[in-house]
Amino acid sequence: MKFTVLYIGAIVLSISQMKISPTAIREAFISTLGLTPLEVSIYVSVFAFAPVFLALPGGSLVKRFGAKKVSILVMIALFIGNLLGYYSHSFPLMLIARIIEGVSFSFIMVSSMMLLTHWFKEKGHGLAVGIFVTFSALGYAIVIYVLPVLYERYGLSNIYLYLAIVSAVIAVFYALLFDDASESETITASQPSLLATLKNGTVLKLALAMAILSFILFTFLDSYPTLFKEVNKLSLEESSLNAILFGLAGIPAGIFIGFLIEKTKRPILIGVYSFLFMALACFMADRLLGLAVVIQVVLLTTCISFASTCIVSAVPKVIKEQNQLEDSFAVIYLFYYIGALIGIPIVSSIVSFGSWGVALLFLTALALVAALLLTPFTKIEKQDI
Repeated sequence: MKFTVLYIGAIVLSISQMKISPTAIREAFISTLGLTPLEVSIYVSVFAFAPVFLALPGGSLVKRFGAKKVSILVMIALFIGNLLGYYSHSFPLMLIARIIEGVSFSFIMVSSMMLLTHWFKEKGHGLAVGIFVTFSALGYAIVIYVLPVLYERYGLSNIYLYLAIVSAVIAVFYALLFDDASESETITASQPSLLATLKNGTVLKLALAMAILSFILFTFLDSYPTLFKEVNKLSLEESSLNAILFGLAGIPAGIFIGFLIEKTKRPILIGVYSFLFMALACFMADRLLGLAVVIQVVLLTTCISFASTCIVSAVPKVIKEQNQLEDSFAVIYLFYYIGALIGIPIVSSIVSFGSWGVALLFLTALALVAALLLTPFTKIEKQDI
C-alpha cells in the first residue's frame, strides 16, 4: 500500500513536470499568455534547474527530518505550484509557480529511495526500485495520450487545478501511511558531513555513471525526432511512433530488471553490461534504416532503464556507512540533473561543428567510460555473495 501510494505520487509529479509538452496544450499555453519561443523554453526547462541547486540540501533535509516529512513537502510544493499556476495569468507568476513545482522534483528521488531502502531492506529492494523508476515513462504516456483529452474537455487552467487537488490528497495519504528509518530506528553513529560524502570515491564513481546515463538519455529524448528524419530517413509517422516507443519500452524493462536483480543479487555486474550494450546502441544509431531502427530504440531504452535501476540498487550495497545513504543519493541525483542539463547543448554543438557520426561516437565513448567506472565494484559484489 505504501509503495503504491508513493508510486502514484511520483507519476503525478511526472505529469506536472511534462504537462506543457509539444501537444495542443503547449499551443494553448503559448496563445493564452502570448509567449515567445524563448519564454516557453525557459518555462519548460526551469523545472530542471531547481534540482541542480536543491539536490544536495535535499539529502540533508531527509537526514534531519526523515524521508516521510520530505515526501509530504514534495507534494505540498506540487500543490502550491499548480494552484498558483491555476490562478496566474502572467508569465512572471507562471514562472514562479514553475520554480515552486521544481522544488518537488529536487527532493522526490532522494526521499523515495530512502523510503524504498527502509521498506524493502529485507528483500524486494531491486524489484521495488525497478518498478518505481518507471514512473517517468508512465507519466510521459499519460501526458501524450490522456492530458490532451482532458484539455479538450475541461480547458488548460483546470489541468493545473486537478493536479493541485490530487497532490493535496496524496500528501494526506503520505502523512497517514508512511514511516521511515528516522522514526523506527535510532542511529547512534555520528552523522558524516556532506563534504565527506563528496570526497567518497565510491559515491563519485556511481554519480559519474549516473551523470553519463542522464546525459545520453536526455540527449536522445531531444534528438531522436531529428535523428530519425535526417539520418535514418524515416517518415513523420514512423519517427513519432519510435519516439513514443523510446519512452514506453522502458516500463516493462524496469519491471524485468527488478526481477533480475532479485534473482542474481548482482546489480553492478548487470549495470556494467547495460552500459556496454548502451554503447553499442549509441554506435549503431546512425547506421540503421527502416525496421532495424526499432531494434536500436528498444535496445537503448532497455539499457538505460537497466543501468538506472542497477546504480540505485547498488547504493545500499557498496556504501558501507549507512548513515551516508541520504547524502549519497543526493550526490548521485545531483549528477543526474547536471547530466540532463548539459547533454543536449553539448551534443547539439558537436553536431553543429561536426556531424551526427562524431556526436554518436562521443556518446558511445561515454557509455564505455561508465562501464569502466562500475567494473571495480563487481569484486565487492562478488565478495558479499
